[in-house]
Amino acid sequence: MIAPSTDPDTLIHTFRALAEADDHYYIKRPNIVEKIEHNGRTFYARFERIDAPLEVKQVAEHLARHVTLALPLEAQGMGSHIVFLYEGEAPERFVHVFKHLMQTLGITDYQIFPGKRDTIRLLILPRSHQSIADLHTYAQTLSKRLETQLTKSWKILPDPSLPESYNITPLPYIN
Repeated sequence: MIAPSTDPDTLIHTFRALAEADDHYYIKRPNIVEKIEHNGRTFYARFERIDAPLEVKQVAEHLARHVTLALPLEAQGMGSHIVFLYEGEAPERFVHVFKHLMQTLGITDYQIFPGKRDTIRLLILPRSHQSIADLHTYAQTLSKRLETQLTKSWKILPDPSLPESYNITPLPYIN
């Protein structure tokens, strides 16, 4: 795990590396901004797409918890990161089991960030650039291995069953 830096320029670099498309980002709104029909399902998005590159000013507002920002994990059906968004009651146990699994698999390149609340953890695992379906298949394999020791309390992104504007990850917070 790489220790997260609190330097805004370093964070911008980390966040831009995470974004699959660097020409836009998302900002959470208090109301529904878009109704999306996808594969026979209806999604109601609270994140509004902003067609501009992410800047230091927006990151500073996010870190001060004035706004919630998110970045796209998918661009034209391709991606290069897997995100585990844990929202359970035992985040430290989840982190411990995740680290052990990564060590067992020989994976050392991943990051773990705290979420907005104490019970949330964001785990980011870089992968080679590949299709969303392939990323999700690999993530499902990891998830099943985690489920042998934990009750599932996490989401995996990107997910091919979700529309592109739902395959986004909230930016992590640095405490």
